[in-house]
Amino acid sequence: MFKRLFIPSLLLIVVLLLGLTSLVYAQTATPIPVNTAIVVTAGPTTFYVTTLIPSPTPGCAAPLPMVKGQTAYVKGGMYVRNQPSESSPWVNYYQKEVVVTITDGPVCNEQRYNWWRVSGPGNDGWVAEGTPAQYFMRPGPAPAGSSCNDSADLNVGQQALLRLGVKVHQQPSIDGLVLTVAPAFAFADVLSGPNCSNGYNWWKIRVTVLGVSYTGYVADGENGIKLLVDADAQPTPVCGPARNFYAGMTGYVQYTDETPKNMRVAPSLDSEVAATLLDGIGFTIIDGPVCADGLNWWRIQILSRPDVTGWFSDQWISGLKPEKNRPT
Repeated sequence: MFKRLFIPSLLLIVVLLLGLTSLVYAQTATPIPVNTAIVVTAGPTTFYVTTLIPSPTPGCAAPLPMVKGQTAYVKGGMYVRNQPSESSPWVNYYQKEVVVTITDGPVCNEQRYNWWRVSGPGNDGWVAEGTPAQYFMRPGPAPAGSSCNDSADLNVGQQALLRLGVKVHQQPSIDGLVLTVAPAFAFADVLSGPNCSNGYNWWKIRVTVLGVSYTGYVADGENGIKLLVDADAQPTPVCGPARNFYAGMTGYVQYTDETPKNMRVAPSLDSEVAATLLDGIGFTIIDGPVCADGLNWWRIQILSRPDVTGWFSDQWISGLKPEKNRPT
């Protein structure tokens, strides 16, 4: 009787133990491949995606359709920079819209503006084009060389008066070798012209500078105004005695009406404004005097900005001091 009860009980215990072992094995063995898949595949995939896609970099818009030698128009209130950069020193300022000639560019600098180097009234330099939302300049009606403005009313064989210092080129081209710079109000013999090239009317002239005779070409209108005029057509200017100034003296701007005074590209009230000078601005006289429009004009160089020069009336000049070695 005891044996009959013992054997079935023993078999039941063995069956229960085998079942418990299988249950433990199932609970511990199943999660191993699942956890391994998460660690090995998910981590590296996320890292790869986030590091290999570059961020977009902003740049300049497509430049305006302008070429070297073409006429363009720059709006008023624009600074002309020494280099194609907003952080570069300014060398000129256009108070109102002016006509310029493109001499270089475009240059996309600082990934914001296209810059163009221009030649116009005052010192040459770089002007920002702007953006499609607001342009600061616009191209002229046609590329230079295809048309020119009306030329000066001159005849071959006569003498012409140069209204301001102009470059005399070896060839009729703005890139031609400069032989000399003729002084303001010099007389020149007209040998031939006009010939339209680079958007300018070129005249072949003969002019004497410091006792040396030069024969070459000048571009009428190269600085935005008529450079050559008929000497007989100019009225004789009437000015008071010029003050006892000379090249090398330093002084400053002085006025009492609280209105800044204009320094001009040429010694004339009709000339373009090269810069507007505040009271107290220091300068050095580098040339003059020239009598025009009833005023005595002196060419000056700004002390704080030696690259900025122009003509200034002596009625607003004060505090002049001689240089150490006065010329004899």
